[in-house]
Amino acid sequence: MNYINNIFSKTQLPKGIAILSGPILSIFDAKFAINQFSGNQPLLIKILGKFIQQYQQFDKLIAEQLQQDFQAAKQQVHTVKGVSGNLGMMALHNACRQLEISFASQTTEYTLEEFLQVFKQTLTSVQNYSAENGIEETSDLAPQQVEKTRLIAALKRNEFISESKITTYTQSLNLSSGRLDELKRAIHNLDYPVAIELLE
Repeated sequence: MNYINNIFSKTQLPKGIAILSGPILSIFDAKFAINQFSGNQPLLIKILGKFIQQYQQFDKLIAEQLQQDFQAAKQQVHTVKGVSGNLGMMALHNACRQLEISFASQTTEYTLEEFLQVFKQTLTSVQNYSAENGIEETSDLAPQQVEKTRLIAALKRNEFISESKITTYTQSLNLSSGRLDELKRAIHNLDYPVAIELLE
């Protein structure tokens, strides 16, 4: 419990400066994020909207979980690390990594205060980007286009795609049975370049 208390109370913030020094990490790399969705900015805006909605109260949630359910807090940080890395939120991705290291070693070299500072900067940046680039048609994207773009993004990240995920992705795709079989075979064989080519 002392470790949990210390991660909140430490006043020196040596690593808070380090994460934004050296190689400058982008708060939000829009070009990278758009590329993750094969240039589909409307879909990116839609996904960012979901991120904003889901993590609006994240600072309060993580603070509570660190006091009540440490394992749940670790899982939340791990999830945000994955999401932020995929969406071009490089500083937040690195902040999650630093906090996970502190969790694993039970040190307070990187505190919750430092982490939340980066998180709030990221949320503000993403909100501003979404407001400036909001496209009304985002809510009207065809389901097959959404799933297709998500699948391509997952393949480009070399993400492992389970059987259940393959089913979810492919249900909405407008592909012939033969092409669908080829796609599933390529994914099962981890031949992602072929799978991407079939989709694009």
